[in-house]
Amino acid sequence: MSNNTVVKAAKNVVESGEGIARNIWLAGLGLYSRSLEEAQQINEKSNQMFDELVERGKEVEIQAKECIGKNTEKATEEVEAGMNDLFYRLSGVDREKLERMDEKIDKLTQAVEKLAEAE
Repeated sequence: MSNNTVVKAAKNVVESGEGIARNIWLAGLGLYSRSLEEAQQINEKSNQMFDELVERGKEVEIQAKECIGKNTEKATEEVEAGMNDLFYRLSGVDREKLERMDEKIDKLTQAVEKLAEAE
């Protein structure tokens, strides 16, 4: 082997090593770029999913408030009915009858006050 052949062989090894090193470097840059793009896509998807979950949460909140409102009204009516029943059992007076009598007393009081003013 001549000196010239050895130099050429060495140059080929160096050039192929440089080519491999450059390809490794470029593959690393490509990996970085691709990872960055995928991270951005994941971020966009997670933001979109978060927004969708917020919207669904608002809908569920509205439904829950409606349900609670209905149940509150029903519970209030049941408590009032129980109180009226208890009042009737203890006093023997019907609550509605008592309210009508109260209205009549108010009207009579107003009529008496008008008569007193007229005198």
